[in-house]
Parts: sequence; structure tokens; C-alpha cells
Amino acid sequence: MRRVRRPLALLSLALGLSIVAMPSAWATVRISRAELSGTRLRLEGTAAANRTITVNGVAMGTSDGAGSFKIARDPFSPPSDCRVAVDDGSGTPATPTLSGCTPSSPPSSSAVALSAVRVDPGEVIGGNPSTGTVTLTSAAPAGGVAVSLSSDNTAAATVPPGVTVPAGATSASFTVSTNQVNAQSALILGTAGGITKYGIITVWDEFNYTHGSIAIVPGGNGSGVITSQPAGINCTITNGNGSGACRSFFLTGTVVRLDARPATNSSFQGWRGLPGCADPSKINVARGTNINCQPGFALK
Repeated sequence: MRRVRRPLALLSLALGLSIVAMPSAWATVRISRAELSGTRLRLEGTAAANRTITVNGVAMGTSDGAGSFKIARDPFSPPSDCRVAVDDGSGTPATPTLSGCTPSSPPSSSAVALSAVRVDPGEVIGGNPSTGTVTLTSAAPAGGVAVSLSSDNTAAATVPPGVTVPAGATSASFTVSTNQVNAQSALILGTAGGITKYGIITVWDEFNYTHGSIAIVPGGNGSGVITSQPAGINCTITNGNGSGACRSFFLTGTVVRLDARPATNSSFQGWRGLPGCADPSKINVARGTNINCQPGFALK
């Protein structure tokens, strides 16, 4: 009997699979509301479904199953240009300008003001310190320049009330102390010369700092087995249902290969291009993050 080769689009409909073309960048965030009322931030929009939404690198919410999200944060210290970067992990954030926010005026060329606040390292295990550095636009005059400091999430990280850049210097360092929390970020804010800048620190527990995970999401109506190298995943899919080790943790930075073996009554149709799993032969395990991968097995 001659086998008829079906077009991929028809086959995907028959299997209940979504065939997703991989764009050059997952620019999925759309903003419908972005405003600042006093110190209260409000953001609304859509993104990829069930994703952590970050604002200027800080996790502030999660999109629902339809991709919608609403974020409210008070207090919120806006950047000097009133623009925020809203990302769902795609790496291509939306950058709306906040209504109700007034951009700070840049300092005159002769004034000394704050140029940057940096935190290094920017990710630590809770309880370990990091080092913050403030940098001025030019060398501090006689008497030095006092920079006031604060943290917008003291549950995660705290800083001294201020640091002084000594005369003739352009920078000064301070200690950022952290607490034992997991996956919480804090903006470390500095203000001098009428300008506010910030750096970001993210605090993890030890396990999530050193590990990420990969999970298999069953797809199609067929059967097969998904295994991983290094070992960890050994997921049996029977008629579209998964059992066994369908999720496993790996050390952060590990490159994992997934292999799909169809059962005798099934064929392997390929992988759905989910974020982080565009190439299942080399998945980079991310700190504190779960990456979903969906194979498609179809009955012959």
C-alpha cells in the first residue's frame, strides 16, 4: 500500500501540535498601560503565556495562561529618562515611557553628578555580600561628594544610608548585604547632584543558584521515550501522556542533549520551538529557571 505523505501543517492539526516558526528574537511583550502615579507603578500588557515578567531586570509579576499581565508596585523609583524595560525572558524587551513621570534634567557640563551605580556580583546566594560602586560624571571637588543610597527591597538586600566619593576621586565602593531569600531582586539606588541611578542584585537560595531544570511537556497522540545526556530525564510518553522522570535538575551552565525514541507504533514528528528549547540537542541550563521542551509523537 502506498503511503501518502501529508503536508506538515495538516499533520500538525491532526496531532494537536502547534508548529511554531522560530523568529530571530522572541519579542513578545506588548504594553497597553504604562504609568507612574506618585511612587506607584502600573503596567499592563501581554507576553508569552505563564512567564515571569521583569521590569528593568527585576521580577515583578507573571503572565497568565493567555499571556496577559498586570503589575502594580509602590514605591517605584523610575529611571531618569522615565523609560522602563519590560521583558518576559525573550531578551527583546518592550521599552515604554511612563506617563505621569517627568524626566530628570541632565547636569550641566560643569556640575558633578552621579553617573552610574553598579553591583558586582549581580547575583549571589543569600547571606553573602556583594560590592556596590558609585561613579561620578567627573572628579569630586574639595570636601568630596556625598551619594545617598537605598534599596527598594530590603527583604533581599540592604545598603548603608550613603557613601562619600573623596576629593579628586570619581568613584567609591560600599557593601551590599543580602538576606536568605530566593529569586528576589533589589534595585540599589544612588542619588547625587539631582540624578538617581541604580544597579540590580538578585538573591538566590543555594540550590536554585547552582541549578536549573528541564521539563518534558507531552505532545501528540503517539508514544515514545525522551532521555537526556547527562542523565536525568527518562520520560515515557504513552498516547500523549507522560510518566517517569519528565523533569530533572542540572547544574547551572550545563549543556543538555535530549533524545527522542518513538515506540514501534509511533513516529517522531519533531520538537515544538519553545523558548530555551529551540535546539534540544544543546540546551543551556539557566540559573533558577525551568525550560519546557515539547516533543511530538504520532501514531502510525
